[in-house]
Amino acid sequence: MKRVLLLNPPSDPPVSRDYYCGHFTKGRYYWPQLDLLIISGMLAREFQVSVADAVVESLDAEAAQSHVEAANPDAVVAVVAAVSWSSDMEFLSNLKARLNIPVIVSGDYPRAEPRAVLEGNSCIDAIMLDFTENDLCVLLKDGPASGLRNLYTRSDSGEPSHEGSGNFSYPVPLHELFNLKRYFMPQSLRHPAATILTDFGCPFACDFCFMERVKHRLRDINNVTEELAHLHESGIRELFLADQSFGSRREHALKVCGAIHEVGKGRFSWTASMRVDAVDGDLLRAMREAGCHTLMFGVETPSQEVLDAHRKQATTGQVEEAFVMAKRMGFRTLAHFILGLTGEDEGSLKRLIDFAVKLDPDIASFNVAAPAWNTSFGERVRGKHWLLGKGVEIAAPDGSPVWEHPRLSRESLLRLRDEAISRFYKRPSYILRQLARVRSSYQLRVLFREGMSILNNRIAR
Repeated sequence: MKRVLLLNPPSDPPVSRDYYCGHFTKGRYYWPQLDLLIISGMLAREFQVSVADAVVESLDAEAAQSHVEAANPDAVVAVVAAVSWSSDMEFLSNLKARLNIPVIVSGDYPRAEPRAVLEGNSCIDAIMLDFTENDLCVLLKDGPASGLRNLYTRSDSGEPSHEGSGNFSYPVPLHELFNLKRYFMPQSLRHPAATILTDFGCPFACDFCFMERVKHRLRDINNVTEELAHLHESGIRELFLADQSFGSRREHALKVCGAIHEVGKGRFSWTASMRVDAVDGDLLRAMREAGCHTLMFGVETPSQEVLDAHRKQATTGQVEEAFVMAKRMGFRTLAHFILGLTGEDEGSLKRLIDFAVKLDPDIASFNVAAPAWNTSFGERVRGKHWLLGKGVEIAAPDGSPVWEHPRLSRESLLRLRDEAISRFYKRPSYILRQLARVRSSYQLRVLFREGMSILNNRIAR
């Protein structure tokens, strides 16, 4: 039986290459990379599968190369990302030279520019265009050929073809291959946690989001139930739903809640990402009854003008209503903010910081706008020649931007990001409230880790 190694290459600082959204991680949070997790179950029926996550195992390039060689694989399937592109290609080139085996990759930049990636990187043999439905097993058994479903190989020509069914399903992933105890997420209440997907893509098209051009599809509810049963039997009680906009298809979300509650017998607890316009009382009650404890919302900015310009299709009023309702019903909340979208200036970003403090979520994530590949925003930044350099990377290792627009300097943006983090997290009332909500030693450890990380990052800068 052929041996296939699933690889998350080394990176310092740590990079998440998960689900077409490569980014340098903040704090010390990390989860199993979804691309590798999902294809583990697909491959297991015909191949001997192993996993090497060099990031979570803290392996440098040499140690990771040795780990791969010791596994003696017949092929490697790796996740890569635009933010770590140079180091990813250096590592895979060395691996190819040493082992000379097929290398297949999944990631944001390869999905956006498959022909350019294959033409410029001889170490890569094929690209997965969709990790939930593809002919990867056919490729690994029979070799490269044109017309393989949701794969792009050197035998293909022309534009890549994305073929996605309405409802999809896949074999239960091999969660047990991933060292779940090494992964930490600040929003989880228990440890370890398992990642699960109940839909793919997003029905909306925010122009800065990596999901803008990923077709939205729903996972068959019986297939979701099958994976939940496997996790429950394995002793997993904490879930992280990787759906990008849970609840946007309300009836499907209600079925998922029912499955989680029934399979887990009320013992699953979980986190979900939602859009603020998907929030309603009945859905939140169903989620709460099924064990959901934390809701993550993409707030982005309180500027309605900026939201409209970037096709967010949500209002600041909906943001405030969603957080009020979520808190009233006992949910913990996480707010994602984006600093530096086109249309912002120093004044609007100061108002963003004020709004974050006023909104007062349990966790606030302040992200610098990045020109992600395969997005209208990224194409606009490149088209206007706002990039500060050349290359594939969309962010610097310290999270700073690789581009600059006329209304907001790079230096001002970084200063305001640090101000946002400081003003939000150093409030005595915030610190005391978070300590009061601790219910386990795991939560206390996570709070300490995240606090030390914020402090150390600011000292380093």
